[in-house]
Amino acid sequence: MVHRFFCEIPLSEGVVPLPDGLRHHACNVLRMRKGEPLILCDGKGHDAECRLLENGTAEVISISDCPEQSKPSIHIYPSVSKGERFEWLLQKSVELGVTDITPVLSSRCIAAAPEDKKLMRWQKIIRAAAEQSGRGRIPRLHGVVNFDVALEKKSGLLIFCYEGGGDVSLKVLLGGNFPDSISVLTGPEGGYSHQEAELCKNQGWQAVSLGRRILRCETAPLFVLSAIGYELM
Repeated sequence: MVHRFFCEIPLSEGVVPLPDGLRHHACNVLRMRKGEPLILCDGKGHDAECRLLENGTAEVISISDCPEQSKPSIHIYPSVSKGERFEWLLQKSVELGVTDITPVLSSRCIAAAPEDKKLMRWQKIIRAAAEQSGRGRIPRLHGVVNFDVALEKKSGLLIFCYEGGGDVSLKVLLGGNFPDSISVLTGPEGGYSHQEAELCKNQGWQAVSLGRRILRCETAPLFVLSAIGYELM
């Protein structure tokens, strides 16, 4: 397997210096040696095929566009959950093709608003998952918002995953042509309140049932992302 790294330096053919963190990870953690191939990605959809040189540098052999699905863009709005469950959700949603993530604080959230150091950790998890899964761009992590604010940020096809029953099945909703963007709203451990559900519907979100089983809060967005991915295959 050829290791892949995001690198914020401009990519051009020739010898380029590797940033300190990247060099440490490649040489000291992964134990890569001189002459081994690697791929540098600028995070803007471009890949550079390289080989590792001495003294923390790499030779760029060629640059090409990263072959990655670009449409539809998928923006998920998961309610914040406690502990490692939300971090697992971030990692897997990146692997499944999400483009934007906005954490939401709804009325029944058990978790409190995250501190800055946790947001930084979340960003690192997203970046690492994007590298591992061969993404050409790092999905955007937006700031945490309250439930009513999340509803106003809607765009494209609006999917509101509701354990209280949907107005349309996900299969029917995803059938046919996809729009350029999809927004997916999923609830916390205790689900949405009746008032929140009604507010969603009044603002144009389509209530969708994900089946007879009640899914955990970290599973529901991944279920939807997987269904979208299946329809796009």
